[in-house]
Parts: sequence; C-alpha cells; structure tokens
Amino acid sequence: MTIYFNAKIFTLDGIKSWMRVENGKIIELGSGEVEKTEDSIDMEQKTILPGLMDAHLHVFSLGLHDKSLKLEGCRSIFEIQSKLKEFAINREGWIIGRGWDQDLFEGKKYIRKEDLDQIIPNQPVRLSRVCGHIVVVNSFALKILGINQHTEDPDGGEIERDIDGHPTGILKEKAVDLVSPLIIVERNKRKEMISIGLQQCLEVGLTGVQTNDEEAWTIYKELQKEGRVPIRVYLTPNHNEIGRTDTPKPGTRDGLLYCDRVKLMVDGSLGAHTAAMREPYADTGETGILVYSQEELNKLVGEAKAAGYRVEIHAIGDLAAETVINAIEVNNDNNRPILTHAQVLGEDLLEKMKNLKIIANIQPIFIITDGKWADTLLGKESERRKYSYAWKTMIDKGIHVSGGSDAPVETNNPLLGMYSAIFREVWNGTIWREEERLTFEEVLFIYTKGAAYSAKEEERLGELALGFEADFVVLKEDVINHPELLNDAKVQQVYVSGIQKLARP
Repeated sequence: MTIYFNAKIFTLDGIKSWMRVENGKIIELGSGEVEKTEDSIDMEQKTILPGLMDAHLHVFSLGLHDKSLKLEGCRSIFEIQSKLKEFAINREGWIIGRGWDQDLFEGKKYIRKEDLDQIIPNQPVRLSRVCGHIVVVNSFALKILGINQHTEDPDGGEIERDIDGHPTGILKEKAVDLVSPLIIVERNKRKEMISIGLQQCLEVGLTGVQTNDEEAWTIYKELQKEGRVPIRVYLTPNHNEIGRTDTPKPGTRDGLLYCDRVKLMVDGSLGAHTAAMREPYADTGETGILVYSQEELNKLVGEAKAAGYRVEIHAIGDLAAETVINAIEVNNDNNRPILTHAQVLGEDLLEKMKNLKIIANIQPIFIITDGKWADTLLGKESERRKYSYAWKTMIDKGIHVSGGSDAPVETNNPLLGMYSAIFREVWNGTIWREEERLTFEEVLFIYTKGAAYSAKEEERLGELALGFEADFVVLKEDVINHPELLNDAKVQQVYVSGIQKLARP
C-alpha cells in the first residue's frame, strides 16, 4: 500500500490532498492530515490528474514518423527537395516522409513526381501530406507499384492525372492504400515503430491510447510479452480485417491490450479539400470525396454489428457525417458508435447525434493548424461555420465527447490538446470561434472520463475515485487553477494501475 500526500489531486468531488493505493486500485482519498507509513510519498504540492487518454491516434504511424523525413513547416517545393536530398544520403529502399502542406507554398501548388524525380530518380519515394489523406510518389515508385495511365481509380480514391492521362504522382484517399506503409514497411520494422510510438505516448503523459493500426494485434501481443507495452492500448483494426484469424474477437482483453471496435473512413480532410461537404468549398467550389455511398456504408456498418464489433467512423465534412449518422440509424446501432473528427456539422446532425447517442471523438489540437484557413474553406458567413469545431455546443447538448490527437497528424501531447480547447488560439495569436472555448474541467473530462467512456471503461478508468484503477499523472505546475500553464507544462510522472511508468526529475 502506498500513500501519496501533500498533493493537489483533481477528483470529481473536488481537490484532495492525499490518496491511498493498494493492489493497483484507489482505496481512499482525503484532505488534510493522513497517517503516514514507510511507503508514503510526499508529492511536494504537485498536481495529480486522472490518467490522460488519447481517444484517437495512430501509434504505428507515430513511430514511423519518428524515423521518416519530417516536412512540417516547409515553405516551398525547393525546401522539400533540399531536405529530401540530405535525408536520402546512404539510405536504401523506400524513402518515406510526411508533413508537407501546399497551403504554405507560394501559389499553393502541389508537389508532383517530377519534383521528386529531380532529386531521387532511382529509388522509390513516398511523401505524405500532413493530413495523411494525400501522398506524392516519384516515377520510380509508380513503376514498381504498376501504376500507370491504364490503372483505374480505386473506389473512393483518385489517381491524379495530367492532361494526357498520365499519373502526376499525387494519390488521394483510397488511392493512398496503393502505397500504404503496411505494404512497404517490413513486419519487424513495423514492430519497432509501434514500440517507438508507445514510448512517445508515455513520455507526453498518456496512460492509455485508442489507436487505429492495421494488422497489429499479434505485434502488440509480442511487445507486451517482451515488456514493451507500458500503457493501456485499445486497438481499432480496420473494418476489412473482420474475420481474419489474426484479428481479435470483439471484447478481447489481454493484459493492457483490448479490442472491441473496427474503423471505417468515409471522407478525407479539410486541408486537402477531400472532406465530403453538403455545400461546395468556399474557395474552390469542390465538394470533396465521399468514400462510400449511403448504401455501401449501411452494409458495412451492418456487417460490423453482425460480427459483434462497435464502429468508429472517420467523418470530417458534413456530408460524410450525415452519411455516417444515417448508417448508424438504419442499422439501429446503439453500441456506442463513434464519429471521429466531427469537424463540420449542422444543427440537424447534432440533434441526431444526441438522439442516437453517437460519441463525438474530437481533436482539439487541430485548431492550431485549421483555424488559420477554416474560414477560407468554409466561408466566414456560412451557416455551417456555426457548427464547425463546435465542441462547447456538443457538450451543452449532452453529446458524449472524447478527446484525441490523430497523431502524427498533430502532436500527441494531451496537455497541448487541452490548451488548444481552452484557448482556441490559432497560429497568429488570434482566437477562432471564441464562443466554443472549453473550461479546464470540461477539457480534462474529455481526455479522461470522456475518453474512458469511448473505450467502455468509465466504470474503472477516467477519474480518481474509490475502486478505480490508479492511473494518474503528476505535474509540477498548478494547471488546475492556471490552465495557461498547460502550454509549457510537462508530465513528470506517469502511473498505470499504481505502477510508475515514467519518472522525470
């Protein structure tokens, strides 16, 4: 038994000063003096928060990004070429990178295969846009993948072509799967990338992650056997993995591992103009890409339900959200379905989400990037803007909300995600849609109790209370009373079931 005393412990019943933990569970909480034992730990007035969870990210991709060419912030194609040339020195096989954003380039021109061929003509190159919904590959990669002017677009995807019908190197949405990391990264390397991703999640203070990784259950089991799974992992395989022998049955639990849902993706991203919209984008007149028709999605949701899985469905545009909500309603799916991202909605869609008890899985950290161009894409005076990134409205309506990051699209640091939800500051210091700012208590809830609800674990995780697992994080800063400190704070200690997983001085 261990007593943590002289602390600021956040509970739903107010701030406590001490906590008693035994066999990985909280057995007592209180304020004032407490009788010490030899196992008592003086927390020196540090802040203790319930274990922080990320309700949607990609652990494998996070680890892959750590070892890949990083292109965030590049202001031109020339800058990308320079970084690519330096990165490729003495490297064999595929050159993988991520993070370019054409909105930062003069003229907002996409990078094309010719731009890559100038630097790397005899090695395959794959560079993902920051959102992950568009990749550019060079001519060598197109050749070894067998993609040419005769290759048909996959359903829900696009192979961009020039006026003569030849691929430009740009692949969108389902066409990205033609060159997915699952194809080009060996299994033993994927295992190492997942291990790296888990460690990165621990280091930013996460005690649990809800991660969408393909063909990964057996890899996670191997890592756990090797003692390399430090935090809770709620795996979300893709829908097309249902029925495979290496896919866990719904409700499978193995140590810190759990699986009960599958993932579907219905549209793209706003920044790539591939999010499916009911009305055209204000700047281009496009309406995005809807990956599945209503009939197709109805069928897929029904298949998941019949197999016993919950569904988590990516929808960013309001047309995509409408399609998802309709499919859930048609299938009478009341098993806590999740609408992930929920960025552009409408009053009608919010009402349906509330009535159907659909969980809104949001990514507050997106506001830093998206806030600088959202008005341009959506229209500053448009009706849909009122229901975009509408987190406060969702909570006030009684919609269950959970918080995530979609890392590596954005940082997996939950403290920065919380800061973003409270202050909604975009890159130039302005506040975007101030009326949707959350309080500290509201945003902490979505990263703890809300995320636990999303994982169907709210009876044992998500708060510091009697009988709950002793999952908690320790910070030096008093972020409870001074949430502005979240922007620079670092988690010093992480505990999972009372076991210390991270310790910093």
